[in-house]
Amino acid sequence: MSEISGYFEAVKDRYHLTSDYTLAKKLGIAQPEANLMRRGLKIPKPELCIKISKLLDKNPVELLLIAQKDKAPPQAKEYWTLALTAVDVMLHVPKSPKYIPRKVEAIGLELRQLESQTLIYEGATANAEAVRMMETAEKTVDSIMERWNIWKKGEALYPNYLLANQAAARRGVRIRRILILTREQMQQETLVADAIEVMDDQARAGIKIFFAFREELERSLAFQRFQEDYQKQGAAEDVNAAMFDAEILIFSRTYGTVPLGMVGKPTQITMINELEITWKPDLLRDLNPDPLFDMTRYVFTYEGAKPFRSELARFKRSAT
Repeated sequence: MSEISGYFEAVKDRYHLTSDYTLAKKLGIAQPEANLMRRGLKIPKPELCIKISKLLDKNPVELLLIAQKDKAPPQAKEYWTLALTAVDVMLHVPKSPKYIPRKVEAIGLELRQLESQTLIYEGATANAEAVRMMETAEKTVDSIMERWNIWKKGEALYPNYLLANQAAARRGVRIRRILILTREQMQQETLVADAIEVMDDQARAGIKIFFAFREELERSLAFQRFQEDYQKQGAAEDVNAAMFDAEILIFSRTYGTVPLGMVGKPTQITMINELEITWKPDLLRDLNPDPLFDMTRYVFTYEGAKPFRSELARFKRSAT
């Protein structure tokens, strides 16, 4: 028996109709048709679905979808079931508070993107989504940060994303992160101190932290290809990326600077303006940061401020 047939019984019950004859008269159709439809042997046309929905104070879309589902071949029924579920959700979304319909709209946008195996987030949502990604990690997180300054106190990833990292480390997730430092940055003592502070924070949170100097990394053909692959996918010039459980990847597409605070001189903070999340197999293969951790000639384990400064002194001498 079809699902739509139940609505014919509902009309009979609601209007106290005792026979298919009286049901047919109420619906404006022939008695044999009413009998077949009530028994689920015939699917009503859209016009009749709309009439029934009005009699039952239902949304016409509900009945139209059920009728389509009933007459669909078996292999297609699941799609109509999904459509019906989506419509059912939308019909029950309250219009206020305004947060609710906007939240549902955002979820709908995400669902429409899923088929492409890619999600794009912008603005504050991009930064919040990175936290959600870390919360779902179960085994490993491997990341590379060229815009490492966004980990500083007062910047976009501090403290929420750092706290999410810390929580993941405590539940047994192995987190590795490489900070890429430039020669220009390392000429400024304030930025050297910032880098040490960031790496100390990461280490205290349970993260295995590494560092590399960009000018040395660029000697590696593997790193050059790594950068080129990211550029082809529309990543920002300074790559910030992370692979979660070797099955899903996030990377920054653009950055921006925004003023924070209204009293006195506003503080300028760096934001991830656009974030991409992908689980396309070919991109996971090409953009995986994991091989970089094996480049021990250029990538060093952070073991505290003193060993770092020794390595930094060696790097500076190499430039002379």
